[in-house]
Amino acid sequence: MTWANAALFASALGDYALTKINTSYDDIAEQFNDTDKVVVCGGIAPEQSTDGVSAKLARAIGADMVINATDVPGVYDSDPRVNISAHKFDNLTFDQFREIISKNEQAPGKYGFFDLAGINILQKVDIDLVVIDGTNPNEILQTVNGEHKGTLISNNI
Repeated sequence: MTWANAALFASALGDYALTKINTSYDDIAEQFNDTDKVVVCGGIAPEQSTDGVSAKLARAIGADMVINATDVPGVYDSDPRVNISAHKFDNLTFDQFREIISKNEQAPGKYGFFDLAGINILQKVDIDLVVIDGTNPNEILQTVNGEHKGTLISNNI
């Protein structure tokens, strides 16, 4: 299912993204090194979240940012779909973000915004995470260009 989602997402990005969805770390890293387009992927191995996969790939290719496109426009103190008074954060440290997401069940399909293993990798290698509204492809492009309406999670806040 994550490969199908990745293919739809790459298609939505049009000419900005590669449409071939690779399924191994080596193939994805090679694909990334051979293009200036956005590389989109899904899951790689059983019992790994796509969050953990994205963090491992970001580390492998020396990325400076991971974009987590969700169905809400950033990280909130509670679910904005349930609580209309939920407060959106513009910036968080990894420790603050870890505190928020550790309230969520950590199991496949239950991570909330990002799984803890992925957060640990990003924090250790100092790669920023930006949580944005993935239902708007323009928000993804704006994030790549340094502008977004989401939440930045970083060691440098």
